This record gives sequence, C-alpha cells and structure tokens, in this order.
Amino acid sequence: MASATGDARRRADAVAKVYAARGNQPLWVEGDHYSAKAKAVIARLADAVEDGLNPVDYALPEAELSADTTELVANADLRVSMAVATFAEQASGGRVAPRSISKDITRTPERIAADTALATVADAIDVAAALEGFNPSTDGFRRLKAMLAEVRATKDSAEPAPEPVALVKSLKPGMSDDGVPALRKRLGLAAPAEGIEPALYDDALVAAVEAFQKENGLTADGVVGARTLAVLNGAHRDVEGEIIANMEMWRWMPRDLSQDYVFVNIPEFKVRVVRNGQQVHEARVVVGKTANQTPVFSGEMQYLVVNPYWHVPESIKIKEMLPAIQADPAGYFARHGYEVTWDGQLIDPTRVIWDENAVKAVGIRQVPGEANALGNIKFMFPNKHAVYLHDTPLRSLFNRDVRAFSHGCVRVDDPMAFADAVLQGDPEWTVPKLRAMFGGAERRVDISTHLKVHLAYFTAFVDEAGKLQLRDDIYGHVQAIKKALGMSQV
Repeated sequence: MASATGDARRRADAVAKVYAARGNQPLWVEGDHYSAKAKAVIARLADAVEDGLNPVDYALPEAELSADTTELVANADLRVSMAVATFAEQASGGRVAPRSISKDITRTPERIAADTALATVADAIDVAAALEGFNPSTDGFRRLKAMLAEVRATKDSAEPAPEPVALVKSLKPGMSDDGVPALRKRLGLAAPAEGIEPALYDDALVAAVEAFQKENGLTADGVVGARTLAVLNGAHRDVEGEIIANMEMWRWMPRDLSQDYVFVNIPEFKVRVVRNGQQVHEARVVVGKTANQTPVFSGEMQYLVVNPYWHVPESIKIKEMLPAIQADPAGYFARHGYEVTWDGQLIDPTRVIWDENAVKAVGIRQVPGEANALGNIKFMFPNKHAVYLHDTPLRSLFNRDVRAFSHGCVRVDDPMAFADAVLQGDPEWTVPKLRAMFGGAERRVDISTHLKVHLAYFTAFVDEAGKLQLRDDIYGHVQAIKKALGMSQV
C-alpha cells in the first residue's frame, strides 16, 4: 500500500496544479471569511463517518476564518481543497490498496482525481450532494451505508445476546435432546402442547429451524448440525466494523457494473446473472479453498467451451500428482483419463523421467468426458489468473453450506440453467444446441453479447427484504482490511 505521506504529497501536487491553472485565486475564501460553499464542505466532511470514513483524515479547518494576511488566507483555502481532494479519493476508491490485502485481489479502483473533485464541488449548487456523489452509486454500497446508520442508532439499545443453545449431537426431526427447549425459546416458539415431550424436536420447531436456515443462507434441511448451531448462537461479530470493511470493498468495484453481468459473491457461495439490470438467475457455486483462493477481480465473458479438456495447473501437477505418477506412470494416466503433451504433441508418459523438472516442462490434460474435472462446459473470461466458471461431476459438494473446495475456479450448480441465462437473446446459440454437442470433441462457442463478470468478496450485504446478511470471512480479507484501517479486530 502506498504510504500516507506519499498519497498526501501526490494530492498536494495535483491541487497545486489546479491553483496554478486559475492564477492562484482562492476557491473557498471570500475576503476575510469562508464562502457559504466552504462552510457546507466543512460541515459535510465532518459527517464522513456516515460514509464509513474518518473525518480526521481531512484535517478540517474551523468553519469560521480569521486571517489578517494573504498568506493565512491562502493556507486556509488550500486546507479546504486538500480536504475535498482527500475525501473524493477515499470515497471513490477506498483508503486501502486492494493488493495490500491479498495478492489475489487485483482490482484497480477508479479514484476521482483532485482537479475533477474540486471542479465538481466548486461548481455545485448542492455541495453535500456533490460530495455524496463521490461514493459508489451501486445498490450494494447504498444499502450498507443505510444499514451502518441503523446499526449505530440501535447499538446502545441493543438487547444482550441470548443464551447459547447446547445440543448433545446433531439434531434431526423426530429426535429428542435436552437442548430442544432452549432452541425453541431461541426461535421464539412457545412451549409444546401438554402431553408432548418438551425435548422432542417436533414439526413446528423443524419448520422454524428451516426458516432460520433459509434466511441465513444455510441448507434448509431442518438438521441442526454444527454449522447451523454456530450461526444460531451467533458468535459475537463486530457488525459495524464488518459493514465498514465491506463498504471499502465496494469502493474497489467498477463504478458501473453494467446492465448485463455475472456476479459471484465468494463468501456467499452464490452466482447471479443480471440482464437489463434485473436478476434472471441464481445458483450455488463451489469456490477456491483457503490454500487456493478464488481471486477477486472483474473480467468479460467472451466464449464457452463445450467438452473441455482440463489443462492441469503446474501447482497441482507438482504438489498433488507427481508422487502418484512416479509410483505408476502408465496406470495413473490411464485410470484418470490424462494425456501428456510436449510442444502440442501427445507423448507416451512411460518415456518421461518423472521428476519436478519434467512435470513442469510437459503439459498434462484430462480428456473430455463424464469424469472430466470441468464437466461438459466451461465459461471463459480471459484473465491473468487463468480462472473461469465451469461444470463439475462432483455434484454432492453443492449440498454443503461451506463450499470452498476448488483450486480457484468457480464450479457452477446446474450449469445449463446458467448457460441459458448467459445466452439470453443470443441469435445463434441455445442450450439445446449446446447439449447436442456433448460427448464430442472440444469446441469453442463464441457468444454474441459479452457479459461483465465480477468475482467479488462481500461478507456483509443487505438483501432485498432489507435484512443484513453476514457470511464467514473465509479468506480473512475483511479482517485484514479492518487491521489496515486501524479498526477493532474483534
């Protein structure tokens, strides 16, 4: 992350150029006092906490100016300009450099330049609205900002956390457990009717558990396992800090998501397709495990590949495949449907002396078919991370609540429904035409309308019903942002 001193120097140079271009005439001082616009700027930036920012960063002057010399007036004017420029950069692009959080976050925030910021505010009729406009206009950001205000307003009056529910073991419908009465109380259900065993996990309680699971992004199966119990007991979270950290990540996102796009929220394990600004598809996904994280960036989907080969990444070849290959080269490749290539040509794996150098030098690919790791189709948005969305033969993983199992790519549940949403309005390609190609040779399918693809990471978001949703910080990005911002790490 660039140093604070370096950022301040760069902003100061940019602001100095603005003054030079206007003959060093003041922007905010009229005679011996601040203009009405300057006072409006100072008042609005003093409330930057509402934006999830810190007014201390802007070194705000007093709203009243008392100056006897030209030098003092010039300095006072400059302080307001520097505050505007700093706020504009932070509000539009964040306070933290994304790559300082993780090498896998490769966004480049679109920061508003100092000259643009000063011109926008100086020419504005409504100064507060102009400053507000430096924040992202995306629904996700605006909802979190509103929720931040709500959380702060209710913080002092919040009720203490309920007593935790303790169960002897995973609770399934029809079972009994001494923790059932506490579970019933936690979910707001009255005691069972007379004659019904208090410890029985009955139908009414099962329905309440399923509703809770659905509301919190869990598998609504009515089974109170370790995951449901953990969410139910609500281990303490710094909700205010988490909202602010997620607002920071919204500032890293493109300012225009586009009217047509694919949106993967990694901690939520969900993908959504939006067409003409409206969501048309939602599905579960499997994302990268902690050791092989799905990167955070935006790209553009350009084509699909039907009956894809899986070209094994070097890290997997070395760390996971090499020992098994060395033990039985011919058998290993035959069992798994792998081929070895050299300079684009197939070679006999038994003729390779298998060591780390050899496995780096040759290509290993899995042939198309039912056992192929990519399934029948993959969705391509070329990027330096070499990740994409794809089908998978491992369907059972989609039934889990935590779905971080891949090597970085995103596995999509019901890939043909996803393809249907992606191909909406395509003049040439349809799902039936794609299915007709299954089982043949690998084939590239160029799509007529490219879609923006956003691989995002939001652990806090407000759903359509206005409820704050929280998900686990599976990669630790939120914790790292809070640390970088000097916030509590509770």
